[in-house]
Amino acid sequence: MRKVYKMRDEDAVSPVIATILMVAITVVLAAVLYVMVIGFGSGGSSTPAGAWNDVSAVDSTTAKLVFGQFTVDVQPMDLKFFVTPAGGAAVPMTFTAAPASDNTTMSAGLVLDAFYFDYNFAGNLVNSGDYITIYDLDPSTTYTIEVFHIDTESTVSMTGDSGTWTQP
Repeated sequence: MRKVYKMRDEDAVSPVIATILMVAITVVLAAVLYVMVIGFGSGGSSTPAGAWNDVSAVDSTTAKLVFGQFTVDVQPMDLKFFVTPAGGAAVPMTFTAAPASDNTTMSAGLVLDAFYFDYNFAGNLVNSGDYITIYDLDPSTTYTIEVFHIDTESTVSMTGDSGTWTQP
């Protein structure tokens, strides 16, 4: 008796093509995952940029610093201000609520009083026209102010007025 073998028609992908397909699928999935992770990580944490409309002395002991527009919505309590007298140490100031005031002691024992004024009451956001008034400054002293964004832990780039003024 003779055995009859039936031929099966099996179409298969060659091992080389299968390997190339698996590598391509893996690369595409890794790229999609990378884009998703990068997208989640950058949600609104960019450092804002802002502007000064005016930075000047009002009288011998008071200065007024008027904000211009910021590139993103920023609340006053998201910012930290460093007021530095010429040849002195920087005095950090933060606001806990807007409008708010903050007392800060300078290295020479001088107390600076600062008041933030929300010019157009725009939901506690820093907008063009809002300003900070700083009191109890030393006459005949040049001051510089630097703005620091607390959330991104970086210095805010401020355009417009220089951020430096001299008390009369």
